[in-house]
Amino acid sequence: MNEKLLAEWFWTDRWQGSSAFLLNMEARGLYREMLTQAWRRGARLPADHEMIRRAVGATEGEWARAWPFICTYWRATSDGFLVNDTQLEVYAEAQLRSSKATEKALKGARARWGINGHG
Repeated sequence: MNEKLLAEWFWTDRWQGSSAFLLNMEARGLYREMLTQAWRRGARLPADHEMIRRAVGATEGEWARAWPFICTYWRATSDGFLVNDTQLEVYAEAQLRSSKATEKALKGARARWGINGHG
């Protein structure tokens, strides 16, 4: 399923209990903006710092100060992306739930309207 997930799942209790929540406000803000931009892109960002910096709206100075604190929360993939492993788990679960909800809705609609689902 390649449908975009238009709403980002964000668990406040998990966030406030994470080590990233203890970052200074500037680093925490960059981290959260990166998570949001990654979510919009299928839970991954291009491994290009300048592209990420522009996508999140950070100045060069903000990036230079904050990135060293948050780089440990991101992993480079062999295909040229940065991912956050926790976000990958949450995104996969959101995709699964979305897919199941869509299937359930289609099944209900077919039953209601007498459609056999083959055409």
